[in-house]
Amino acid sequence: MTAEENKIKIIPLGGLGAIGNHLTVFEYKDEIIIVDAGIMFPDEDVPGVDFLIPDFTYLEKNKKKIKAIIITHGHEDHIGAVPFLLQKVNAPVYGTNLTLGFIQNKLDERPPKNDPKLIPISPRETVKTDAFTMEFIRINHSIVDGISVAITTDIGTIIHSGDFKIDYSPLDGQVIDLARFAEYGESGVLLLMSDSTNAMVKGYSRSESSLKEGLLDIFSSAKGRIIVASFASNIHRIQQVLDAAYKYNRKIALSGISIEKNFAIASDLGYLTYKKELIIDIKKTSGFPDKKIVVICTGSQGEPMSALSRMANATHKHIQISDKDTIVISASVIPGKEKTVSNVVDSLLKKGAEVYYDKEDIHATGHATEEELKLMITLTKPKFFMPIHGEYKHLKAHAKIAESLKIKTSRIMIAENGDILELNRNIFKKTDKLTLSKVFVEGSETGDIESEIIKDRQSMSTEGIIFITAIRTGTVLRDPLVITARGFIGFTNKKVLKSIKDTAATEIDKLLLDGMNDEELIITLKKKLKKHIFGLTRRSPIIEINIIEV
Repeated sequence: MTAEENKIKIIPLGGLGAIGNHLTVFEYKDEIIIVDAGIMFPDEDVPGVDFLIPDFTYLEKNKKKIKAIIITHGHEDHIGAVPFLLQKVNAPVYGTNLTLGFIQNKLDERPPKNDPKLIPISPRETVKTDAFTMEFIRINHSIVDGISVAITTDIGTIIHSGDFKIDYSPLDGQVIDLARFAEYGESGVLLLMSDSTNAMVKGYSRSESSLKEGLLDIFSSAKGRIIVASFASNIHRIQQVLDAAYKYNRKIALSGISIEKNFAIASDLGYLTYKKELIIDIKKTSGFPDKKIVVICTGSQGEPMSALSRMANATHKHIQISDKDTIVISASVIPGKEKTVSNVVDSLLKKGAEVYYDKEDIHATGHATEEELKLMITLTKPKFFMPIHGEYKHLKAHAKIAESLKIKTSRIMIAENGDILELNRNIFKKTDKLTLSKVFVEGSETGDIESEIIKDRQSMSTEGIIFITAIRTGTVLRDPLVITARGFIGFTNKKVLKSIKDTAATEIDKLLLDGMNDEELIITLKKKLKKHIFGLTRRSPIIEINIIEV
């Protein structure tokens, strides 16, 4: 075996330093396997963008090496980029039944060039390539059918935890397979890559089944409609609401495209149990007394176009909130979404509704907290450790947990997206770094977040825009020269507007006499006006110039 073959290359293309865009590349003996391919929702500084996806440039260049794409579970930050990845590469996708059901729904909307190979797998099943053997291990999470993956080569075994928690009494009885993790620990784990999302949270997480009493208490006391907002993928939470509605003789209506689709997929695959007559169309809710209705809807994160936001803003077609309604927001707030959720809650409270939110008895996290993370490390006994899935503060906190369990600091890797890591039996190190672009998706378009269109939007949102229209005949400018501004400066500031107009007219006359064509004139004039306007206002608006020749 050559020196080049005697090491595994690990490249995180997403999922580090932020929540989302999870994608990790494992490369060994001229083969590549990929774990997860998710999206990330943008910050407010990229207006108009639907979401971000990982940069697939490295994978495109090495697409002939790709042997498998493994998806750990069906959350958007792990499956959302699969349709875009399959536009670039052609490889089989492995996942559990629910995960593949969600992926197939996405591929129906964005079909890849080649027929996708979606291969269902079960916990403790293995898949082999020439270089890799992958075993799937059952875990618990806030979505059913999640897995970790043990990746074994002749160098050693890597365990990628995926998103997980340790739940001893999950709703479906499918307990995390701690025994298998322990067996790997006894046989030897070279590297553990473990979920860090809740590394800063002490103690143990709550079991999903512990929410039953809290939900039943709310249902027993509610006098009017009950509206429950949750993640559309949280099938166990939906099942709990179905059970509570059945117990209190209420009908269930669904509101929100994602929750309707996921409900249908989960029902078809047998992950939800309920009597068909329990479900009614949202349009028919007005035909029932309020005390007989439960609405399960999207909007737990305050998304502007979600069903709950539309209810809060009184723009929902079928549900108008009143002081008789009880609202349950059964989800934790994603970092960065606190303000949008708060705004929705305030609007609902102003309408007189009873609102339950940010309460332990109506939500259970899907991510392992400190004591569970310690147990995972203790069971697997890794030689090397790499915290994944989280912002830097989460990764750092998880590294400290590993240190407290006597893993040497020199054997702990806090990496960044794009880092090229090399692993063998004795060394785990960074050797190089890829330059990654932030890739946005907007409708049917994808592009670099640093592109001019995004920069223009950012500039318009902070600096405004100026439109200048000039009419000329030959080399003579004709009045009037029309200037309009949006988001830049008020029309009451006539002094500034006149200065801009006079400067523009003077410069156009000079440039026309120099014999410039319209394209050259516009480029040169923009530069001169940009400097002049900044000197006047200390601002740099976008400048759009239109020369009309008569």
